[in-house]
Amino acid sequence: MNGKKTIALLTVLMLVFAAVAGALSENTIPMPDPGSLQQDSAAQPSGDLRQDDGFQPAEDSTSLENPNEDWMAGTEQQDVVVDQAYTIDDFAVTEGLPDNWVNILLLGSDVKYTNQYGRTDSMIVMSINLATKQAKLTSFMRDIWVSMDGRSKTGKLNSACIYGGPALVMRTINEHFGLNLQYYALVNLSSMAEIIDLLGGLDLDVTEEEMKALNKGLFDLSPLSGMEKLEEYGENVHLNGNQATAYARIRKIDSDYKRTERQRYVLTQIAKRLQQENAGTIVSVIMKLLSCVETNMNMTQLMTIAAAGMQMDMDNIPQFRVPADNTYQTGTYEGIWAIKVDFNANKQRLHKFIYG
Repeated sequence: MNGKKTIALLTVLMLVFAAVAGALSENTIPMPDPGSLQQDSAAQPSGDLRQDDGFQPAEDSTSLENPNEDWMAGTEQQDVVVDQAYTIDDFAVTEGLPDNWVNILLLGSDVKYTNQYGRTDSMIVMSINLATKQAKLTSFMRDIWVSMDGRSKTGKLNSACIYGGPALVMRTINEHFGLNLQYYALVNLSSMAEIIDLLGGLDLDVTEEEMKALNKGLFDLSPLSGMEKLEEYGENVHLNGNQATAYARIRKIDSDYKRTERQRYVLTQIAKRLQQENAGTIVSVIMKLLSCVETNMNMTQLMTIAAAGMQMDMDNIPQFRVPADNTYQTGTYEGIWAIKVDFNANKQRLHKFIYG
């Protein structure tokens, strides 16, 4: 499994359109407090992230990508297994944020172990305004260098899930970027191609360079779609589950930043398709989602989001990326390529994006 990058063609926006049935009123339902997450051992706070800790910036710190490295080169060992996950007593929720936006963390992980979380190489915060039926998507880059509660050393944001599950990812983002994440949904990469196949595939705009790159990245994610090579590029090209998933994983032809754009593009296309589907297809997607999704949201919460989601304009969902341009440096720390972020600047820009 080394080298497989995960995607965020994630759960809640699909469930938003999956629970349709017209059974809900347009009145919003308050989001209950999330249940506590069960972990195995006590957490101890770690020190603050230091800016003078031996980090060697890259000569060109304007790009999120090191073009001279393979995506796994110079990173921490991928197949990390921990004996016990850290207990997260609370999510370090930032108080006083506007309550008209609900922030939900969407995680994509290549799960490889029994009772063990993997890295979350895809992390998207979906912000939903239940009253105005609006949504916003914010991608967090996997290589952001952070301190983590319960960890004595710093590391990449995508590794937080290994050491403390989705709870530690939420706490880490809340602490560094001043958010109030309490809800999450996590999906396994290997299920996504099958979900796309249940929808009959997706029509995407694909460049010739992207077509060549996704064909290089094809592997057998779905028994329904096999490993059929994509032979066409241009506007509204029809892709099966494997092809759409490979498209969302493309990075080497440009950057990790463009990869997150592709992830959000595929995510919104899935949502648009679900808005158009019949009851039978929607039920099939729901059943598949139930088998591959982990979330701490209850059915009332999901149905509330579904009611708002059916009225969202999928062609006009604002999108953002953390870190923002000109607010970070790239380089190596202890031999690991990483992104060092100006947290205050990104917190301000992120809050402006979500709350206006």
